[in-house]
Amino acid sequence: MYRAVLVDDEIYDLEGLRVLIPWEELGVQVVFSGEKPLAALQYMENHDIDILVTDIKMPVLTGLDLSRKALEKNPNVKTVFISGYSDFEYAKQAMHLKADGYILKPVDDNEIIEVMQKVVQELEAQEDQKTLAAARLVESYDFIKNGFVQHLLEGDVEPQKLRAFLAEYPLEVQGGKAIAALVEIDDALWRYGQEEDGGIQGAEAELQSIGSIIEARGLGLWCKYTHSQLGLLYTADPSLAEAELQELIHEIRSRHAFTVTVSFGEPADFPEGIPHSFRQVKERIGYKMFIGKNRLIPPSASKLKMAEDAKDIQTILEATFKAMTNYGLVAICDCVDDLFETVSAFENPVKVHNFSIHIASKLETYLNQLNESFASLLGWKMEHLDLIRRFETIEDIKSWFRRTLFEIAERLFIRRNGKNRRLIEQIEKYVQEHLAEEITLKEVANYFSYSPNHLGYLFREHSGETFNDYVVKMRMEMAMKLLKDPRYKIYEVSERVGYKSLAYFSRLFREHMGMTPGDFRKQG
Repeated sequence: MYRAVLVDDEIYDLEGLRVLIPWEELGVQVVFSGEKPLAALQYMENHDIDILVTDIKMPVLTGLDLSRKALEKNPNVKTVFISGYSDFEYAKQAMHLKADGYILKPVDDNEIIEVMQKVVQELEAQEDQKTLAAARLVESYDFIKNGFVQHLLEGDVEPQKLRAFLAEYPLEVQGGKAIAALVEIDDALWRYGQEEDGGIQGAEAELQSIGSIIEARGLGLWCKYTHSQLGLLYTADPSLAEAELQELIHEIRSRHAFTVTVSFGEPADFPEGIPHSFRQVKERIGYKMFIGKNRLIPPSASKLKMAEDAKDIQTILEATFKAMTNYGLVAICDCVDDLFETVSAFENPVKVHNFSIHIASKLETYLNQLNESFASLLGWKMEHLDLIRRFETIEDIKSWFRRTLFEIAERLFIRRNGKNRRLIEQIEKYVQEHLAEEITLKEVANYFSYSPNHLGYLFREHSGETFNDYVVKMRMEMAMKLLKDPRYKIYEVSERVGYKSLAYFSRLFREHMGMTPGDFRKQG
């Protein structure tokens, strides 16, 4: 509601204005009405108003005087003059004051309503302009701040421009020391995919959420650095940096479904020492590969050291393949530990990824000697190995290798020792050909002339999983293939893999893949 003051020294005219005009319908509240201009002036000096409706000629203080006083306090006040005099001099002065309305007595109700509607529209237009200007100011500041923080961290701004900017936007830095830090969302490639694939919208929102927490905790200025990293200029008390950043990690973990790893440097002279500190911080975030994620990497952190008695890689590989072929699960674990004990001496995560892909390629070559392959045993193509590049820590890669080797060992054992291998292959083929239909163990057992209990036992013994688990796995694999084809709606994919209930399909898919069918499709 806009606030209006009504002033007229003729009480009947004043009462007519106050009562006969539908102020509330116009969106206006009459906050003061009186016949004494001095009382109106006193009210306006102590209260904010939007509209002044006043008689021009009054004793002691004219309406023109009231308007001048109101405009001195608020240049946006709208003034409507009412006068029983058609004197041109009054009209000229009202025009000079940029009056928003000039009405002659006797007042016509429709005329003043039209004038007030116009005044309200002008006030609303002013409010819209203010809102737009404020939004543009915020956007401009955010843009400038983000660019400035990044340039400050990178050290690629000329000293003269830097001094000019700091003079315009001074920063409060305790003791002239600040700390560079880098906040990285863990498992970003698994969550969003590559930046060039468009998988960055979710990351944008999560980076903004992290930034909001940083602002709420008063830690300093931040900027988006990459699609999964946030640069931070910590300007709070340097002695509290480690504790504050550790609490930041805990808060993000408690409030969100993702975790972060944070690397930070020693307090550096502001602004000259920040770029050097940030270069060290960027290098140190790579230590996540060696020391783990969801943690704080302080300036004193260092990579694990290579074991002095590390064995020859080829010897370890031979032992690994032997253990796999002989179904030696404990030996597989020991061999994987030995393999990755050597990578702690590598300079950066890229070499760890390349080494891991090399090991996987060696494994494929060995399987070929057994007339097997990733495709025949696991249904993989060689492109599947590119997934290794998405792992962020050595422990992640080791865990993946252990699972892969366990699964291959089990498949090889079954193929070598299973008396009912042909039967299991026929069952698997039957399932794959009837995925869109309702498949039950009883139905399949009848088809192959077995009892359900006995067939279920045989299937589990020779495949390492229950019949129902195998059906669900096949349906999920088919669903993933269909989801990559934009011609199919998600509900059509659900029906093609045997689920009439879209909700049930979505729940199962999320349990197996860690994401909804829609999110999987967005990843491409």
